[in-house]
Amino acid sequence: MKRKKKGIYQTRKLSWKRIAILVIAFAALAAAVVILVVTFSPEAKKVLTGLGKISTARLHDEDTQYSYYDENGTALLTPYEDNGLGTGTMAEVIVPYAECTDGSESSNLSNPLCSSLTRGTVDRVASVLGDADNPIYVLESGVKVNDEYLKITENAYLLPENTLTVSTCEESNNGVKFTLDTLWAVPVQMITEPQEYYTGYLERIYNVAEYTAEYLDIRFAHTASLEGTLDFSASDVIRSYEWLETESGGTLRLYFKQTGTFYGSSYSLDGNGRFSFVIKQNITQDDAPVVMLDPGHGGSDPGAASLTDTYESEVTLNIAEKVAENLAERGVRVVMTRRDEVDVSIDERLAMNRKYAPALFVSIHCDSSDNTELFGTHTFYYKNFSQPLAQSIHENMAAVYQGLYAADEAKAAESDREIKFYPFAVTRVEDCPSVLVECGYLSNEEDCDFLMSEAGRLQIAAAIADGIAQQLNIA
Repeated sequence: MKRKKKGIYQTRKLSWKRIAILVIAFAALAAAVVILVVTFSPEAKKVLTGLGKISTARLHDEDTQYSYYDENGTALLTPYEDNGLGTGTMAEVIVPYAECTDGSESSNLSNPLCSSLTRGTVDRVASVLGDADNPIYVLESGVKVNDEYLKITENAYLLPENTLTVSTCEESNNGVKFTLDTLWAVPVQMITEPQEYYTGYLERIYNVAEYTAEYLDIRFAHTASLEGTLDFSASDVIRSYEWLETESGGTLRLYFKQTGTFYGSSYSLDGNGRFSFVIKQNITQDDAPVVMLDPGHGGSDPGAASLTDTYESEVTLNIAEKVAENLAERGVRVVMTRRDEVDVSIDERLAMNRKYAPALFVSIHCDSSDNTELFGTHTFYYKNFSQPLAQSIHENMAAVYQGLYAADEAKAAESDREIKFYPFAVTRVEDCPSVLVECGYLSNEEDCDFLMSEAGRLQIAAAIADGIAQQLNIA
């Protein structure tokens, strides 16, 4: 190589170091060109398979309890200013996600027909149940809410009948988003119907044989009307809508384009005092889906001990890592709630789900029992639209265990412990389909040996990953 220095051409040898740098630079440039070409080609999705990432979920803002109205100076009517209608005991939701149960039932068991209330929701208290140390408030809208989620104000100001007006309706990264102007933050409930249920595990009545919902009902308490027009022509999930008047308020009914296809929804009260709704897009059409994997337990909560004194938290983390690697090879972006032996609370796991808005949420656990004869695998769901994901994963998991016990036909059949409705906290989310997989019994000798082996964990991880991939409609 020659270079000019002070008017004289000098000859200079290339060192191996310089050659290596040049080779790396040219390789990087070539790779960039290839990525640009395939990204904009019709076959981009196929070519990019294998570019999935695995990351750890992080929370920067804790779900602290505070009044929405202290943080947001909005024009909404509140129970803290005189509205000319007298006074009464009013409740305000002070957490982002306040679970509810049916106010007409004596039981306080979690109920999938009740959805959560968002921070800032206000309603009049109809009655109080429980004791002074743990009161449960029945609201006029018909739901019961625990004291810890609420700010209770006696002699607060009552609120008038509400009206809604369409503000915006557009596509977002996660689906279709629309906002509604409202006079005040009335209680909102969301449920997909029609759906038949049957009594199953532990005599709970919300087991689903097949997800059949045709529409999503968004019910607004104390609301008389909806003004304006919503345009769902760009949505790949919502076909049309109608407004239905009811005795207790009004219902916005969103009809699905296809029966049994719904991937979750969320809503909140934004800083401008508007209801903001997101209806999840069709996850099978997402070129870069995000899946959140939740290895059960961790840190100071090791979970169940195996017969070999290995704890559940270690096993679930190892299986989850294998699932993540499997999915990443297929181009899926994976977010894990933990990648080390650290404490992650239930509230933190739920907050992570809300923050990262994944297409699917899968919590991975291992079973244990005082009865060492119990064995096999089962999968749990809570919301009816999570049943297809549970079914998909479980069919693959059941096949693994039937193979393990293939020498004994009766045991092979018994190892399939089926999919079941059960209100685990991590399945009680509404933002996306969410399930909990029990990967086998650490308290059973044969199951435990399988779970302790590398080959067994690889089979289990592949089964979970295959079930997820089938739901995402990817190879």
